Amino acid sequence: MNTFKHTVKTTSSEAVSLYVTYSGHEKCEASYRWGKGIREQYILHLIVSGKGTYVTPEGSYSLSAGDMFLIRPRTEIEYYADEETPWEYYWVNFSGADAEVILKRTDFTEENPVIKNCNSEIFRAMEDILGNAGNERFEAIGLTGRLYILLSLLVKYSEKKQSGSSRKCFRTARDYIAVNYPLPVTVEDIAEKAGVSRSTLFRVFKEETGISPVDYLISYRISQAKRLLSETDLSVTAVARSVGYEDNLYFSRSFKKLTGKTPTEYREK
Repeated sequence: MNTFKHTVKTTSSEAVSLYVTYSGHEKCEASYRWGKGIREQYILHLIVSGKGTYVTPEGSYSLSAGDMFLIRPRTEIEYYADEETPWEYYWVNFSGADAEVILKRTDFTEENPVIKNCNSEIFRAMEDILGNAGNERFEAIGLTGRLYILLSLLVKYSEKKQSGSSRKCFRTARDYIAVNYPLPVTVEDIAEKAGVSRSTLFRVFKEETGISPVDYLISYRISQAKRLLSETDLSVTAVARSVGYEDNLYFSRSFKKLTGKTPTEYREK
C-alpha cells in the first residue's frame, strides 16, 4: 500500500476572527495512531476512503468514507486507522473567535463530534482549502474565506435537517446567547429573540440541554471566562466584565459553583 502525507503550513494571520494554520491530505498506514493527547486548535478531518476510529471522553466512533470528525481544543482524544482498510483523509486546523460560534450552528456537539455522509459540495470546499497556500497575507485572507465557505456548508446542511420548531427556537436562542452574553441579557430578551414565551423557552432548553435558559447563559459565560483566564493576562475584574458580570463577587461565586475553583485558583492551575 502506498501511504503518503502532504501538509501545508500557513504563516500567522492577522485575521483573528477565523484563520487556517495547517491543512493536509494523508493516507495512513494500518498501524497509524495519534493520541491520547490534546490539540491546541480546532481540527476537521474528512475521510476520503478506508476506515478508522475516533475516541473522545464522550465515546468511540467508527468512521468511514464520507464521514467528518471534529477535534476541539484541549480535549483529550485519540484516533487510529483500521488494520485492514486504513483511512485516507483531508484535514484542516483553524482557530479564531468565530470558530466556536459557527460550529455551534452545525450538527457537531460535544456529545457527538461527528457528521456522517458528507456530500460532494463539502468535499470540494475542503479540497479548495488544501489546494491553496497561505504564506502571503492575501493568501491567508483567501484561506479564511475558503474556511468560511466550508463551515457555511456545514451550517447549511445542518439547518436543512433540523425541521422542528422547537429545535429552531433553541438554535436561535443559543446563537443569540453566543453573541450577546457580554451584555445584560435577560430571559425575556432571549425569548423575544426566539419568538416564544418564557415558559416555552424554558421547556425547549430543558428538552435540548437538560438545564434552564438562565443556567445555560451562566454556563456559557463561565466557559468564556475560563478561556480568557487561560489565554489572556486580563485581570479577574476585566474578565468578569468581559463575560457580562458587573459584580466581581457574584462572578467569583458563580465561577466557583461551576468549576470548584475561584477564578484566581483556576488561572494558577
